[in-house]
Amino acid sequence: MIGEFYDTIDSLKDRGEIRLFFKDLLTADEIATFMRRIEIAVLLNAGYNYRQIYDILGVGSDKISRVHKCLQQDDSGYKIIVKRLIENRKKRLKKIKKENKGSLSQFENIKKKYTSYFLLPNLLDVAIEKLEEDEKLLEKEAILFTPSATFERKKK
Repeated sequence: MIGEFYDTIDSLKDRGEIRLFFKDLLTADEIATFMRRIEIAVLLNAGYNYRQIYDILGVGSDKISRVHKCLQQDDSGYKIIVKRLIENRKKRLKKIKKENKGSLSQFENIKKKYTSYFLLPNLLDVAIEKLEEDEKLLEKEAILFTPSATFERKKK
């Protein structure tokens, strides 16, 4: 019977079908509970401690502990979803930033304006380091890009 449940989920074709299925299957609170666990896994995976997670999400140590135990297993499904969620969040953040800045990124605008400076290797290295720093910053933003955490902060 459990195998059939997995097959049922696997048969869903797109986000719309998945949304409709889980909307009928679970209450809004149950869906929020599942997503909260995933958010806890994201933060634990990023090295946040229990106190920091409590401050961000407002969840108790018992919930954090349960997710932490799952993450410590070799076959943790959280590990798979955390990786994919962070990548999706990074893509969304990049898209948002791109829309806010126009079609060219800040780096591309500078490079276009000061073409001759980017011919020098040391400046190119600095620019590459800046991109790497931006990617690390984007990773941190993606970890904290949590809709329910934002909602919780607004409520307080």
